[in-house]
Amino acid sequence: MPAQLSTILYISEYREKTSNEFIIGLATGLTRLEENSDAIQTFNITTFYPLNEEVPSYVPKLHERQVLSVANSKLSSGSDNNIDVSIYQFILINFS
Repeated sequence: MPAQLSTILYISEYREKTSNEFIIGLATGLTRLEENSDAIQTFNITTFYPLNEEVPSYVPKLHERQVLSVANSKLSSGSDNNIDVSIYQFILINFS
């Protein structure tokens, strides 16, 4: 059953494939479940970027080793305790 998600994720893997109208970004995100624990939740992330550069894209490009603040995204339970996420909005967190 779909639900809403708000969390901070670390992108550990990222790859792309192309469809007729979109670049489909497939990423693996990780988050720690509790502050003082080694328990980690894995997220399977799907993003869509239009091939036509004139069409606006509201999701910045994902890359490995990014840290994201994700809000108001749809999620559902995946296999092996993973969570499948379609990201509609996120903020890139820069550590300098």
